[in-house]
Amino acid sequence: MKKSWTIGLLVIIIVAFGVMWLASKPANPSLSEDGAEKSEIEITPQDHIKGAGENARVTIVEWSDFQCPACQTYYPVLSQLVEDFPSDVRVIYRHFPLRQIHANANNSALVSEAAALQGKFWEMHNALFDNQEEWSGSRDIAFFDKYASAIGLDIEKYKTDLKSEAAADKVANDLKEALRLNLNSTPTMFVNGKKIANPNSYQEFVDLIAKEITPEVVQ
Repeated sequence: MKKSWTIGLLVIIIVAFGVMWLASKPANPSLSEDGAEKSEIEITPQDHIKGAGENARVTIVEWSDFQCPACQTYYPVLSQLVEDFPSDVRVIYRHFPLRQIHANANNSALVSEAAALQGKFWEMHNALFDNQEEWSGSRDIAFFDKYASAIGLDIEKYKTDLKSEAAADKVANDLKEALRLNLNSTPTMFVNGKKIANPNSYQEFVDLIAKEITPEVVQ
C-alpha cells in the first residue's frame, strides 16, 4: 500500500514538472505556407514608417543598427523599394543596437530618436547611414550635433531630447522586441510577418515583393 502511494506521488510530481516546463517554454514561431518563420509583429503609432500607408500590401520591418556596415548596404535598397512601389510597400525601422561590438550603436539610436521628437527621424536616419564611416570612430555624442544642424533641428531641444525617457524608451522597447523574437544579427527583416534571408541583390528583393503582391501570378 505504501509502495503504491509512493509511486502515485512520484507520477503526480513528474506530471506537475512537465506542465511547468511546457508553460515556461517560449512559443515557436509559426510557419507560413512557403515554410518561412512567421511571427506576430504589431505595428504601433510609435513606429517609424515610410512608404505606402496602412493599406500597404507589403510591410517590411527591419531591425537595424546604424553602425552596422551590412545595414548601411541595405539602406539604399530599402529606399529604392519604397520609391519603386509607392502604393504597395512600406518600410518600418526598429532599433537593434549591437552594443557589444559597436561602441556608438546606442548613441546613434538615441540621436535618431531625438530627431524623431522633432519629426525628422528619416532625415537623421539618412544622415547617419550616409556618414557612417565618419562618426563610427567617435566616442563623443556631441559629434552628432553637426548632423542635427544639417537637417534643421532646434539644437537646444535636440540636446535635451537626447537625454529624454521618450528617446531611451523607444530604443529599449525595440531592443526588447528583438530579443523576444530571438533575433541575433542585423539587419534582420520580416516581410508581411515572415522572417526572410537577406536578399543578395535588388532584383531578388523585387521578386520577393512581387510574389507578395501577386502570389497567384508570380511563382
